[in-house]
Order: sequence, then C-alpha cells, then structure tokens
Amino acid sequence: MKLLRLSVLLAFFSAAALAQNRAEFPWWNSPVVADIGLSQEQTTRIRTIVRSYRNRLFDARNNVQKAEAALEDVMNDDHVAPEAVKPLIDHLANARAESTKAVLEMNIELRSVLTLDQWRILVRRWEEVKAKKTNQLAVPPE
Repeated sequence: MKLLRLSVLLAFFSAAALAQNRAEFPWWNSPVVADIGLSQEQTTRIRTIVRSYRNRLFDARNNVQKAEAALEDVMNDDHVAPEAVKPLIDHLANARAESTKAVLEMNIELRSVLTLDQWRILVRRWEEVKAKKTNQLAVPPE
C-alpha cells in the first residue's frame, strides 16, 4: 500500500513539474520567433537572459536526474524500507522545485522583453505545439 502511495506521489510531482513548462520547447530558437516579430534589441536581450540561466538550468536538470536515479535504485531493491525512501523523496521534490523555480524565473525575465501582443502570440503557439505533441503521442485507432 505504501509503495502505491509513493508511486502516486511521484506521478503527481512529475505531472506538476511538466505543467509549469507550457510547451517544453525553447521558443527563442524556433520558427516561433519569426511569428512574434522580435526586434534586434529584443533578440539580443533574450539571448543574454538565456545565457545567464544556462548553467543554472543544466545544474537543476542534473540534480533532478540524480535524485530520480537514487530513488529508482532504492525502488528496485528487493526490500523497500519507507523510512529510507522518505529522504530521497524529499530530495527529489526539492530538486524539482528548484528546477521549476529556475525555469519560471527565466520565463518571467523573458516575458518582460516581449510586448503583450507578442506574449499572446507566443502562448497561442505554445498551445499549438502542445496539442501537436499530444496528437503525436496518441495511439492510432485500429
């Protein structure tokens, strides 16, 4: 029963983390940029912001992956002791929180570079990309 609760908890945290990154793609390096009409100054500011967060985002992603691997190792043992797993769960939750925080802080800075109209176009495109990914993952009818 405790293993089931743990699995549900991990699934919840995974879904929550994904929800924070709307389309999960670096729009500043995609054709979307042409659609929103960035000026040269905006492009320069966006590149500067992304560069300033690069190492922090890499570290955050690596910390999440390490925490997931540590938890996976314990979950694959013959016997799982809940008291031994709890610190790993806390570590993973904290790593995911830090990762989400870094992405959101960068996104807020990126948003400050865009006009409201550019932001609305970007959000619309995020939804299109998200829908396309969902359709690609769907199982075709038999």
